[in-house]
Formats: sequence, structure tokens, C-alpha cells
Amino acid sequence: MKSFLYICLTVACLTQQVLSLSPTYGVGPEELEYYKENKYFNCLRSNVQIPFSQVNDDFCDCPDGTDEPGTSACSSIGRFYCQNIGHKGNYISSSFVNDGVCDCCDGSDEYQLKVKCKNNCKEIGEESRKKQNQVIEAYENGLKKKKQMEEEGTRVFNEKTDEIIRLRKEIDPITQEIKELEVLIEQKKSEREVENKRLLDEKEKKDKELEGTNQQQNVEKPKEGEENKEVVGENGENIVVEQPEIQTSELLDTISKGKDDNNNNNNINNNNNNNNNYNNNEEKVDHISVNDNFLNDDEGDNDEDLNQFQKILKSFNSIKNSIYNIILPILPNRFVSLKDMDLGGLESELSKKRESLKEKENEIEKIDKMLKSDLGVNNVFIPLYNKCFDLSTKEYTYSVCPYEKASQGHTSLGKFESFSDNGKIMLFENGQQCWGGPKRSLKVFMECGQDNELYDVQEPGKCEYTIKFKTPALCSEEHLKILKLESDHSL
Repeated sequence: MKSFLYICLTVACLTQQVLSLSPTYGVGPEELEYYKENKYFNCLRSNVQIPFSQVNDDFCDCPDGTDEPGTSACSSIGRFYCQNIGHKGNYISSSFVNDGVCDCCDGSDEYQLKVKCKNNCKEIGEESRKKQNQVIEAYENGLKKKKQMEEEGTRVFNEKTDEIIRLRKEIDPITQEIKELEVLIEQKKSEREVENKRLLDEKEKKDKELEGTNQQQNVEKPKEGEENKEVVGENGENIVVEQPEIQTSELLDTISKGKDDNNNNNNINNNNNNNNNYNNNEEKVDHISVNDNFLNDDEGDNDEDLNQFQKILKSFNSIKNSIYNIILPILPNRFVSLKDMDLGGLESELSKKRESLKEKENEIEKIDKMLKSDLGVNNVFIPLYNKCFDLSTKEYTYSVCPYEKASQGHTSLGKFESFSDNGKIMLFENGQQCWGGPKRSLKVFMECGQDNELYDVQEPGKCEYTIKFKTPALCSEEHLKILKLESDHSL
């Protein structure tokens, strides 16, 4: 009888302890407003209404278990909030309440005193706050670097804008100079063609004159050793024409062998004993000799002289071009006249102008591409432009080049396509074809960090890769406020 009475008293005490729980016991701070004392209680996640007195009565009345936040009555669906003063509050399953295990650092889940729980929230909170403060400090450093990236991005954007304006202004005069050079070159080529034709016509004319003269000489001159011929005169009589064989032969020998004319003249003078007649004849002979020498030897000597002259002229032009090439780059434009340059110099200058124009056009194209890209708020992504970041694993080295390409070793993971999710994801598409699968692709998930750093590469789908990228560019003042609030709540 005494034993039965003891059991009844114990059950009554426990029941009284349960019944004495506050309706807000085990309720999280975000749901407290729904547990204000009233006539009825509306189950939070189901359309059921119960008397308010049934809240925390250790009997599960709501289908969602929200009427028993502080007991284990709704153990399969309910949850209990540990306040953990001095550390972070957190939820545990209702099944852990009064199970004899200390799940909350403040021991609030074991209020029936089946086990004595030590409140060690302060010690745990100190370590947690230390880590949280490190996170906050790193975030603040990230924000400072983000500010620097924005300043650098704005400066580079303005510089590139000014540069593309300057380059476009420089293109117009270069284009005009190219047109002028092209006209001058055509003029020079035309003049050269005209000069070449003139020289060719002149040569052909001389060749014809030489050919006619040779034919006339062949007809008029008798061959050496030929006898005197008889010709019929006007009245029909026969006239013997004596051939000046010896005299002509001696003259030809004198010219060809280069004998001294004075010796020949003396011999002739001694034979004829008529100095005056000889002098007169000598002038005639000299005249004939010079003409014959010019006519007979002109084909060889004249061509040789012409070739020699052309070689000299060519050497002179080559020297002149070399001098132009040396002094042209260092002289101001006002001292150099394009009209004074020869064809070779003009063509060299045209080649340089075209090369300069091409370089400027390529630079304009590159700058224009950058300025039209998504550069983030306040141009914060510009410092990432034309840079690559690597992550080495045991198998591969992954490389990500924003705005360009991504790779896995020597395997392409795609070319940069765009940003998504408000600049939080970089997309790389159309990489190397995967064997029996799609073309490789990569998603880069960006998050705040003190430095630009890749980590945690994954392959969630066949040849579909993901990687995380810490960068100051993704830090925000709003998120820093949230981190600080979390830290305050843990006090």
C-alpha cells in the first residue's frame, strides 16, 4: 500500500512539472509571437485550432506537432529550441528532450533532471566567437580589397575609353597616308613603264640603224682578195672598177689591232711623197675609221656600256634607299617628302603604314571587346580580365581564365560564355567533346574571400564540372551586417 502511494505521488509530481511548463518553453525566437496566451491556439503548419491550455501539456494535439515545442510528445515531427545563452541557439528533435542525454550546451533539454547537465555554453561560445570574429575580419579585409578592385577597374575603364578614342583618331591620318602612298606608287610604276618603253624603243631604233648600216657596208665593200669588176657605163661601154683591196685591208687591220695611226700615216706619206694630200686623206680616213668602229663594234661595246651604266644606277638607288631607311624613322615628317622617294622606298613606307594600321585596328578590337563585356558593378571584375587562376589536384591542374577559357590540364573545359545569378556564377561552354557524352563545361561558383582563389572542384554530371572561386569582388556590406548580427546573438 505504501509502495502504490509512492508511485502515485511520483507520477503526480512529474505531471505537475510538465503541466507547469510555460507555453513558450522550447519555442524559437522567430515563432514567439504565435505563442502569446489566448483562448485558442492555431497550429502553425496545419489548419487546426485547439484550446490554448493544451499547448505544452505533453500530448500531441496538432498534426504538425507545433503545440508541443517543449516536450517529447510529438517526437517524430516536433522540434525543441535550445537557447544556449553565451553561444548560438539551435534546434534539436523533440525526441531528444528528456532522453537522458545533454544535447543543448545549457542543458535545457533535460529539465526532468534524469541527468545533470553542465552549462558549458560560455566555453563553447568563446571558441565559436573566435572563429566568427576571424570570419568577420577576413570579410572586412575582402571588402577593403573589393574597394581597391573597384577603383582599379574604374581607372582602367577610363584609360581604355580614352585610348580607344585616341587610336580611332590616329587611324584616319594613317589611312590617308596609305592612300597617298598607293597613288604615288602607281605614278612611279607608270613613269617607270614609260621610261622602260622609251629606252626599249630607242634601243630598237639603234638596232635597226645598225642593221641597215651593216647591210649597206656589206653591199658597198668588196670582199678581201676579190678581183676588179667590169661594169657597163651609160653609153654601153665597159668600165673596170678597181678594188681598193690593200688600202681597205690596211685600214681595217689598223683599227682592229690598235696600231699607231701616226706610223701608218708616215708610211703612207713616204710612199706618196705628198704630205698635204696625205693630211687631207688622213682626216677622211680617220672619219671613216671612227664611224666604222662605232658601227661595227657598237653592238657589243654599246651594250656593255649600257649594262655598266645600269649597274651603277642600280647601286646608286640601293645606296639611296639604305640612307632613306636609316634616316627616315628619326626625321620629323616635315623634313621628308614622299615624292622624293623612289619606288622601293615608297613600297617600304607603305608596308610600315599598313602594319601600323593593322596593329591599331587589332588593339581597338580588343579594347572594344573588353568595354562591352559584363564588368560587374563599378567595374569590379576588370582586375580579373586577362588573368588566369589555377588549382592543382593529384590528377590535374585546373585553370580558369575569366572572360576567356577554362581547362583541365590540356583538356578544354570550354570558352567563357557569360555570368549568371547576378554575377555569382561564371559559365564556360563548348569544351572538348567527352567520350560517349556531351561537350565538357564548367560552372564557377563565386563567393567572398580575401584573395582570388580556386577550391573544391567537382564533377556532379558526366563531363559537367563545378569549382568554387573566392574573390573580394563578391564581398558585400549587407552580408557583413548579417555576420555581425549572428555574432551578437551568440553572446
